[in-house]
Order: sequence, then C-alpha cells, then structure tokens
Amino acid sequence: ILRITLGIVFAILGVIGSVLPIMQGWVFFLLSALVLFPKSRFAVKALQKAENRMPRMVSRLRRWGIGVPQ
Repeated sequence: ILRITLGIVFAILGVIGSVLPIMQGWVFFLLSALVLFPKSRFAVKALQKAENRMPRMVSRLRRWGIGVPQ
C-alpha cells in the first residue's frame, strides 16, 4: 500500500512539476516509474546506467527491491 501511494504521489508531483517552472517534473516521473514498476526492464536498465554515478543510491534501491532483474 505504501509503495502504491508513494508512486501516485510522485506521479502527481511530476504533473505539477511539468506545469510549474520551479520544479523538475521528469525527476518525479522517473521516481514514480521506479516505485510503481520496480522489476520492469526500464527500472533495471535505468539503475544499470546510474550505477557508475551513484553506486550507494543504486545499492540501496536494490536492497528495497527496486531494479532487481526477474
């Protein structure tokens, strides 16, 4: 329930961010996709690309079950 709620909140913030010039909307859309669809090919590829830049964050997300290949 928490994961779905958090994903929907991130999606709403992404919509708000795409309208307001102050917020970055794409960041919230990306977070929403990672939270709502944690085992999708998109999540796995996105975390593989980000692993070189942010290894600690990627390892933490994988411990939470996000971006783990099926």
